[in-house]
Amino acid sequence: MKLIIKVKEKIEKSKNIIIAGHINPDGDTVGAGLALLLGLEKKYPEKKIEFVLQDSIPKNISFLKGSEKIKKIEEVINPNYDLAILVDSATIDRVGTVFNLVEDVFKINIDHHISNSKYGDINIVKEISSTSEMMYTILKELDVEMTLEMCEAIYLGLVNDTGNFAHSNVTDKTFLVASELMALGVNNNKIVNEFFKTKSFEKMKVLGTALSEMVFVENKKLMYFNLSAKKLKSLNAVKDDTEGVVEELINYSGSEVSLFLREDENGKIKGSLRSKYNADVNKIAALFGGGGHIKAAGFTSELSVDEIIKKVVENL
Repeated sequence: MKLIIKVKEKIEKSKNIIIAGHINPDGDTVGAGLALLLGLEKKYPEKKIEFVLQDSIPKNISFLKGSEKIKKIEEVINPNYDLAILVDSATIDRVGTVFNLVEDVFKINIDHHISNSKYGDINIVKEISSTSEMMYTILKELDVEMTLEMCEAIYLGLVNDTGNFAHSNVTDKTFLVASELMALGVNNNKIVNEFFKTKSFEKMKVLGTALSEMVFVENKKLMYFNLSAKKLKSLNAVKDDTEGVVEELINYSGSEVSLFLREDENGKIKGSLRSKYNADVNKIAALFGGGGHIKAAGFTSELSVDEIIKKVVENL
């Protein structure tokens, strides 16, 4: 039996469904999850369906119609879910505190990370550009009639995880999905401008600080920047304002790997890695219990900044 048939049967038998994505949600998590929420609401109006995240969605994603329906965990009342659909989350702990709502619930795992641990009762995991690209196919196979709002969410997920179709994870099928979405009414210019080209003053200050204080390890072709919690606060910025820094660091012509470290208020260090050519940053992230893709990965560590940088340099 095709997995999608099992998914459809499980959805049809369920009455109270939760959709969840990873902490610090990005465009792919929100795009895939929101499209699924809107699609299931349209096809199964009699069911209770909620899209729940631990953290708020980034400001440059809030323009998506329907995004106001996304709940934070503290807004959930009387959950009693009988099905959990987890999107864009390589491991179950990536959903953060939402795990408390889904621990004993039947799980469908939809993801595109090569590091996915196949933790679901049903796993739809494929190495592809984005979870949003997968979701487009899944929704069509579920016989969901695509609306413009769903298409815009999926398109945003595509441009998020492909760097606006610039990364090596782009295939001819990715472009085919994008063209079909545009044929259904998506305005590429609107999505790209809202998502990539609309930045807060604080985000611009964070980026300026990163570009002026970045450090280059020449023999490893590594560019890195560390942002302390104290510095982030002094810039009057929040973690949402740090998105995109790691991509900017790798733009230096001499760098092949970039590393952005951000200290959280609890003292833990959040690391983001990018690779321009052949370096496998998924393996580097795995050294700290993280993961992702060959050319884009992340982790969270309790090690000091110096210890993290030393370990990264030693393993490049």
